[in-house]
Amino acid sequence: MNYIKRTDFYDIYIEPSRKTVVIRQKWKYNWVVGEEVSNWTYLEKKAWHQKADNVIWQQWGSKFTFWSLVEKALTSNEYLHRKEFNVEFDIQWVTTNQHWTVNVAKIGPYEEVVSRVNYTSKNIYLAHIDTERRIEADINQNTLKHEFGHAIGVPDEYGKKHGNSYNPYHVDDTKALMNIGNELRYRYLRGVKKEINTMIPGVSFASFLN
Repeated sequence: MNYIKRTDFYDIYIEPSRKTVVIRQKWKYNWVVGEEVSNWTYLEKKAWHQKADNVIWQQWGSKFTFWSLVEKALTSNEYLHRKEFNVEFDIQWVTTNQHWTVNVAKIGPYEEVVSRVNYTSKNIYLAHIDTERRIEADINQNTLKHEFGHAIGVPDEYGKKHGNSYNPYHVDDTKALMNIGNELRYRYLRGVKKEINTMIPGVSFASFLN
């Protein structure tokens, strides 16, 4: 038996037979064209989505696990007790019923897009180059990987030097993805864990970074 929870920002699938938890987002694209660049072709759009999906899958997927615990009184769910679940992440290209509208701008060499996530309007803003690793000054990270963290509810962790003047936590952890680095932290699944712990009566989950 599988379990599904649909939220405003992603859907959660618990698949006991595969010992897997899948966090799936539905993205509706808005393909933006900058100055002095050609229009998006269908093949370019398809290739960009596939690369974005691969970046998220490879850099977020199989990095976390959930361990399940079942209350002793709930014998009907004993088969879930002390099971290890691999956590995978997935994005789906949709045209309706999206979690997010994703605005992907094809830009020229002298153009710039401020990549960001707007929770109120449920919009993600990206440049087509955001699937690549960004290395400049003291920043060393994959922008898409960082923005996906926001899309599952993780806040920025960098300090005033990089434009954030309101989050005092983890500013010294500069190797962390939601700071200016590229490393995941177990705390990034706190929001997902809160949701998953409401899905199966009497079953709770603890999250770990592999």
